[in-house]
This record gives sequence, structure tokens and C-alpha cells, in this order.
Amino acid sequence: MARAKQADVRIEDNCDSYDRFGVYEYSTYPRGSVLAGQQCRKWLDDFNTLEEATAAYPHATPDCGCGYEAPSLNHLPDDTDY
Repeated sequence: MARAKQADVRIEDNCDSYDRFGVYEYSTYPRGSVLAGQQCRKWLDDFNTLEEATAAYPHATPDCGCGYEAPSLNHLPDDTDY
């Protein structure tokens, strides 16, 4: 029987909210999405301290940075469509 892949969950120092730690799940946008193949970052929760976040999500990786990457739209044409 195939083993389920463990989710990539990270605890990050929130970029826009000081003194808060956000918990995010990272994956890749699916094939049918306009952002297919690019990084997908889904917010799960946030906490006042790293200790609280680690206690609530013991299998999460304490990243302590901001892993957000803006989606790339380089595949879209430069000209307007109207």
C-alpha cells in the first residue's frame, strides 16, 4: 500500500504582522489552474509565540522567515485582449 505524502507545513515569522508566527501549508497549484506548477501557500493558523505554534503543529518545520513568493504571470501575453 502506498504511503501518503506528509504535508509541507511551515511555521513562519509573519512578514506583515510583527510578533506573530503564521502556520502555512505549501504545495503546488494543480494542472488545471492558471498558476499550474507554481508554489501554493495556504494559511492555516497564527500564534503569538513560536512555542505555541510548535505545540499546535509539532510536525511543522520552524522556518522563521517569510516563504511567500508572488505568482509569476510571465506566461501571459503582453498585449491586451480587447
